Amino acid sequence: MAAAADRAEHDHENDVQGERGEVLLHTVSLDTRGYDDVSVEEIAAAARVSKSTLFNFFDSKEALLFDPGPGDRERWRKLADERPDGEPMWASVREIIRANLAHNAATLTVQRRILDAAPHLAQSTKAAGERFQQFVQEWVDARVEPGVDPLCSVLLVNTAFAVLRAAYLQWQPGDNAQRFLGLLDSAFAEIEAGVLDLPRSRTGVASHERH
Repeated sequence: MAAAADRAEHDHENDVQGERGEVLLHTVSLDTRGYDDVSVEEIAAAARVSKSTLFNFFDSKEALLFDPGPGDRERWRKLADERPDGEPMWASVREIIRANLAHNAATLTVQRRILDAAPHLAQSTKAAGERFQQFVQEWVDARVEPGVDPLCSVLLVNTAFAVLRAAYLQWQPGDNAQRFLGLLDSAFAEIEAGVLDLPRSRTGVASHERH
């Protein structure tokens, strides 16, 4: 009975997660009227669930749109566990980040448009991203050799997520998710090539600073 109940709960979480994706992808109101003008009741109706059911998994409208879903942590763990033994830690972190974004590609562009129209939500997206980063940090910490300076572990993960944030800032609201993934790949390639400097202007002062 307990196992059946657990399976039912897991299936319900997956249903809610799928309904959440449908809200992001197909609720035209969010794009045509603006985020602030859409009520939680309308979002619940679009997801075909009650408001109370929605709030069992997401405690606010912002959480519904940007927070990790009920099944996301389990999926992160599966992505991480797929990394082969002996793979360099940097490569593992890079691939975990990329695989997670690729999985969410269908919702990324909608989230980006909403954020562009409602920039005050930036803090919500930051908090959501920090949860994923914390998971990756814990995964790395559990796998580094004893005696490794904790600073090195933190530096590796923070650098990888700085690459992610830099790519995101260059991604325009009208671009598709593949463009974002391309920017991410390019940013990682630049770091991995050892780029620690930029070409200097021959005059010593960039043109935009002369005025």
